[in-house]
Amino acid sequence: MVNVKKKKRRRSPRPGRLIPILPSLLTTLGLTLGLASIATSISIYGDYGSGGVSEQWLFNRFWWAAAFIGMSVLVDMLDGRIARALNSESRFGASYDSLCDLVSFGVAPAVLLYVWGLSDYGNPGLMAMLFYVVCAALRLARFNVQFTTKEKRMFTGLPSPMAAGLILSPILLFSEFQITTTPLMESFYLFFVPIVGLVMVSEVPHRKFPRLARFGPFSTLVAGSIIITALITNPGVVAVAITYCYFLLELGHCAWKLAAKARSRGKESEALAGDES
Repeated sequence: MVNVKKKKRRRSPRPGRLIPILPSLLTTLGLTLGLASIATSISIYGDYGSGGVSEQWLFNRFWWAAAFIGMSVLVDMLDGRIARALNSESRFGASYDSLCDLVSFGVAPAVLLYVWGLSDYGNPGLMAMLFYVVCAALRLARFNVQFTTKEKRMFTGLPSPMAAGLILSPILLFSEFQITTTPLMESFYLFFVPIVGLVMVSEVPHRKFPRLARFGPFSTLVAGSIIITALITNPGVVAVAITYCYFLLELGHCAWKLAAKARSRGKESEALAGDES
């Protein structure tokens, strides 16, 4: 008898097996966009230092460096939702997402802002840049631990994509309308960036964006169409409006809650004093 060895057929991966890795592929895309922003910022710093570049070239490069981070923010908004929709959330995915977010929303905005204006201030500018990156790392590490418990419904501190939006959106706006920056604008961000870092690592609760699906299919379609057309035509204006309105409204909401608690404590103390008398 001759033993005929059957050749093992290579099984091609089923399409269903590839679906759970889609969120991680989107996370990788966001990381690549963040790295593209860093590479663009480095090229600006090198080419501008050598001289011979036009102002139009400079505006174009800064626009793309900020736009790459903005695209990464949009991708980051999708990967988590897709993971939940596919029921493929995992510890690995959450850790990988946080590591990629540190590059895209921590390092990339800091490098961009340093090249844009903070480098003119020497060590104070470098210190502000490094402080922001450290705060972003701490913020993401805390989120990694609390994302299934404390941060499931509310963010604790400013989320890192929104913090990156506070930095990239003015640069995107100035580059889009070719507005030449002044030393006053640059010095503002020298003090504003550490404040953003502190809000990221603070205990201030920040609400998550409401889901458009709650408003019905037709309303969602109308709202989505308005947002898409606004982003295509005026990305800088939309980015500034969304990020700074969210930042100011959440800080105002927190201040209002603290004031309400102080008033209620004052009334309780007055009532106790009246009872004792």
